[in-house]
Amino acid sequence: MENNDIAWQDELTRRARIYEDIEAGSRFEGVLTALDYMGMAVLTLALVITFWIWGA
Repeated sequence: MENNDIAWQDELTRRARIYEDIEAGSRFEGVLTALDYMGMAVLTLALVITFWIWGA
């Protein structure tokens, strides 16, 4: 049981170190920008229009 506790403590320490590295940087990996949201909106609109024309 104690071995699991040590392994879990090591995992928590590793995760904390990763989050501290992320916070130290100026940009978070995986954060969507305005351009990403605009691209998703355009693609969604294109999909809706395509299915609307196809169903008409």
